[in-house]
Amino acid sequence: MNGGFTPLIAACIQGHLEVAKLLSSYGASRAALPPFGTPEEAANRAGHADLAAWLVASRGWTPLAHLESLTAARATSLLRSGASLHEGEPTPLQRAAGGEGEAAALIRRAAAPWSPASHSLFPAAAREYAVMVMRIGHQIALSPPDDAEARPDWSALSDVWREHVLPHAVAR
Repeated sequence: MNGGFTPLIAACIQGHLEVAKLLSSYGASRAALPPFGTPEEAANRAGHADLAAWLVASRGWTPLAHLESLTAARATSLLRSGASLHEGEPTPLQRAAGGEGEAAALIRRAAAPWSPASHSLFPAAAREYAVMVMRIGHQIALSPPDDAEARPDWSALSDVWREHVLPHAVAR
């Protein structure tokens, strides 16, 4: 803080909508600060109704819901760190459903069941679990059956395992 106000309050007083969006996407506090009040009150008093309206509309957003401010790299980082697709109002997934751009597309892809295409968007623990489950399938394929001619083809079992087992076994 500088002079008793936060960067978000300063952006609201100056009418810098894009700066306020970026600060909000990083979790800037929207708490009231005497004598400025809340960021939306500061924006309204300074005559920036569009900024105040955006602050009201985005009140329940999590960092992942700020689609317009997210780069693909930051969206990927948030998803990989475990950011929820279902928290906030509206949720990041609800915003991404009709949204354009790379961040919205990544969120939609991350919401799909696990697949090789979405693997990189899952949190580390889920990716590690997917590898472990895939190794189990590999071990099953390599275990000697009672009848040597009945041994499954690993590549066929691998495809079935990856396409049908892993999507049900791995969750975000």
